[in-house]
Amino acid sequence: MAQGKSISIAMCTYNGEKYLQQQLESIASQTRLPDELVICDDRSTDKTTEIIRNFADAAPFPVRFNLNPVNLGGAAKGITRNFEQASSLCTGDLIAFCDQDDVWMPQKLARMAQTMEQNPQLGGVFVDAQLINAQGVPKGVSLSQTTGMTQHEHRRLRQGKVLPVLLSMTKVYGCTLMVDASLLRKILPVPPNWWFDAWVPCMVAIHSELAFIPEQLFYYRIHANQSGVGASLPSPSERVKQWKYSAKDYWRDSEPQLADLDARLATEDRLTIKLYRDYIHGRMELLRFRAELPSNRFLRAIRVIKRTKDYCQYFNGWKSIIKDLTA
Repeated sequence: MAQGKSISIAMCTYNGEKYLQQQLESIASQTRLPDELVICDDRSTDKTTEIIRNFADAAPFPVRFNLNPVNLGGAAKGITRNFEQASSLCTGDLIAFCDQDDVWMPQKLARMAQTMEQNPQLGGVFVDAQLINAQGVPKGVSLSQTTGMTQHEHRRLRQGKVLPVLLSMTKVYGCTLMVDASLLRKILPVPPNWWFDAWVPCMVAIHSELAFIPEQLFYYRIHANQSGVGASLPSPSERVKQWKYSAKDYWRDSEPQLADLDARLATEDRLTIKLYRDYIHGRMELLRFRAELPSNRFLRAIRVIKRTKDYCQYFNGWKSIIKDLTA
């Protein structure tokens, strides 16, 4: 990828007046400014639109503001549709995604774009962040600590073990991402059972290469009115709840997503895609197997131990085995 690619920022807003100004100012303070900022607002009822229009008048780059005709709905689906819309309006070669309540460090865009430009094989990059509270005070925790993006997972990602890493839990948040715009157009829209933050990095990694920049390049704000998924280290009670999350529940929640992913990949006829589909089919089969394990501990143990190799390939090895044996 040649140097000097144009950069768009896709931003979605909704009732974000409390923190939006600080985020916009951090974008205007980037050492490498974007070529445009595209903002889609989902019918805010506070001063969000006023803040955006005032910023657009003085911004050192074009700001393209779109006010949705109707509210697209809350939670993941509404946010996903709004980011799809914002992405479709971007004209840059590279697209970085932006939340309304974070604060970017000055070098964020430059560092991400430089990595993309110097590595033509990359379809996307994502970065780390420092968690801050509602008042902007650092919490002493990095975003990667809450997502489980360890050095081990980083190595697995570089080795091409994309699905084992990205399907295990949310490893990549949209606000950490920059992607190649032409690739993004190919992988949208997001299917019904996925949300934007999970679908985009997964499909980028499948169709290209996705790299992790292990630098904290922005502040990720945690606050009570946060939209979408927040981030935090799990408490002891939350860890217990996660451990008690049954295989049947996991199957119920994961099967529709895996089916959506498989259906989308079925439209392509490449060897690498076939290998990914084989992995998806294997994971789905083992998920179903785990959900249907007998309640009798002895019979359960016999069946689980026979599938040790599969547990290591598709899940967390002995950790998953122990969980199923003690369920």
